[in-house]
Amino acid sequence: MSLLSVDRLSTKYSTAAGTVRAVDDVSLEIGEGETVALVGESGCGKSTLGKSLTRLVTPSSGTVTFKGRDVSAMSSRELQSIRRNIQMIFQDPFASLNPRQTIRTILTAPLAVHGIGDAKRRNAIAASMVEHVGLPADALDRYPHEFSGGQRQRIGIARAHPSAGARHLRRTGFGARPVDPGTDPQSPRRDEDRALALLSVHLARSFGRALFR
Repeated sequence: MSLLSVDRLSTKYSTAAGTVRAVDDVSLEIGEGETVALVGESGCGKSTLGKSLTRLVTPSSGTVTFKGRDVSAMSSRELQSIRRNIQMIFQDPFASLNPRQTIRTILTAPLAVHGIGDAKRRNAIAASMVEHVGLPADALDRYPHEFSGGQRQRIGIARAHPSAGARHLRRTGFGARPVDPGTDPQSPRRDEDRALALLSVHLARSFGRALFR
């Protein structure tokens, strides 16, 4: 049985010039442990598809089913529970982190929203995830501007993992990440990463970049 199933999903935007079909009749299925790469040029609808899967935008038609539950028809309250299980790693590591918050706050806030542990437990999870993505322990009490683009992307990965528990969708920001697989924030602990993630969806502009994943 598929963990994530997308059936004839379409997302349209209304503009002054008319209706834009950002995503048109997309279907796919992803099983547990699978990684799927969606490849296409800029403007083809990859980001809109990712947002539709997580209900950051509401699809115009079609269904998104996660573990047998129809995400596309969920209420706001139901979405909060499902978002503990589905998280996005955003492309831009500069815009996706609050510059006024420490990394500790950035990592523990989603845990608090989803009612995961007490403050001590949340801090322990944050420390564990910082270590998991290869950042020093003192990173927790620093601010985003103190890190490079690649390091910020690691922080985004750390933020997605604990609150999602396991499943995530990546809008991969290749320009901000190291290109050497030995220093890639998503590859040095790939086996551990897969243990945390039941499935992954990667959005990329070329097959070469998708294969690198």
